[in-house]
Amino acid sequence: MFDCIIVGAGPAGGTAAYHLAKGGKSVVVLEKESLPRYKACSGAVSPQVQQWFDFDFTPAISLKAESVRYTWKMDDPVEVKLDTQEPVWMVQRDVFDHYLIQQAQKQGAEIRDNTAVTGVEFKGDHWQVNTVNGTVEGRYVIAADGATGPMAKWLGFKERKSRLALALEVPKSDTNSKEIHFDFGQVKNGFIWNIPKAEGYSIGLGSLRGGDLKDMEKIVKGYAEKSGLDLSSCKQHEGAICVWEGQEKLHTQNAVLAGEANT
Repeated sequence: MFDCIIVGAGPAGGTAAYHLAKGGKSVVVLEKESLPRYKACSGAVSPQVQQWFDFDFTPAISLKAESVRYTWKMDDPVEVKLDTQEPVWMVQRDVFDHYLIQQAQKQGAEIRDNTAVTGVEFKGDHWQVNTVNGTVEGRYVIAADGATGPMAKWLGFKERKSRLALALEVPKSDTNSKEIHFDFGQVKNGFIWNIPKAEGYSIGLGSLRGGDLKDMEKIVKGYAEKSGLDLSSCKQHEGAICVWEGQEKLHTQNAVLAGEANT
């Protein structure tokens, strides 16, 4: 029996696994995908996270942003120079998440990818987690399986409302931009983001009150044209983002929600 079972190998799951394993606890991380795996995400990470880890994140950082530009329907720009001691990190989630999980492994955490969870059951003093590869038992459970993961529902929490988001990875052009761009006004109750990476750009949009996929596709294509970006070789990814709707209970008997699963 493990001290803790963590469902999901994203940043929340990896962080929990690292610190628990470092503290001497027996930990297993269950991840439904094969690692490393792609994750649609802007990939902007505050360097402040470094203070909670004793290893260097440099190998997992794609690029460091130097400025942020805000526009309203591509006009009226407001540009902010990031003169902080450490610029904002731009990461590719497959690289960043896997790097964090590897650090947890070095501390003794066990990682089981290609292991989708099919259900959970509390057995008096511990949890039984059923997976496609058999049953796992642990004293505690951390549900870090994302905004659309089933763990929150299985643990008895009310269903979280999610909103549609659209993301594209655009191959690098001739420019060497290290500027983050946010555009408002084109997406009702939302915004467009353009995050530079060493490999290209992560472009996406989301609305805090929902939206139609076809409208989002039209908006993001229009943004790309105005920005001089070629989307012909891009793969489109749809995803969900959760919106905070007030204080809610995030824990139950020997279990807690973490990361996007708790928003």
